[in-house]
Amino acid sequence: RPVKAPPPAAFARRRVGPRIDTTVKTMDIFTPLCRGQRMGIFAGSGVGKSTLMAMLAREAKADVIVMGLVGERGREVQDFIQADLGPDGLARSILVVSTGDEPPLKRRQAAWTATAIAEHFRQRGKHVLLLIDSVTRFAMALREIGLAAGEPPTSKGYPPTTFSELPQLLERAGPGAGEAGDITAIYTVLV
Repeated sequence: RPVKAPPPAAFARRRVGPRIDTTVKTMDIFTPLCRGQRMGIFAGSGVGKSTLMAMLAREAKADVIVMGLVGERGREVQDFIQADLGPDGLARSILVVSTGDEPPLKRRQAAWTATAIAEHFRQRGKHVLLLIDSVTRFAMALREIGLAAGEPPTSKGYPPTTFSELPQLLERAGPGAGEAGDITAIYTVLV
């Protein structure tokens, strides 16, 4: 399976499905999540985005959990896996990790790879919960790659390819077509 693939055709997809139980009560009440939906969690550093993601990985009702940790601090990865995710979350999750000290090509690849793994299970009829932490660091990797390639910076210092690659990643999640399953995706965004 290619890690960078086109999204399913818009007219071939099903509509977003029924609500899913995340077991995070505030989320279930105030921002209910439906099967095949895409959602962003916008917050500053250190306010608990990763903790919320770990809670979802441990408890959410899905067949497969795929987590992409893009640009995380290396010292925080083991803490996240052992303390936040724990044995229960780790037992039901597939992790793709690229730390912030790795080259931008690897950080970009981590988001694509996590999405490709989720697509693999969607094709097999599974309901997948895809958690990408963070799409901001994915965009920062795209900025580094674009600037190194000689692209001119445009909006907020990001080159044009950043704005063309972001939707290519985000549109791959969502409801499947035909007998395929769904990818419910949650992306964190640093503000």
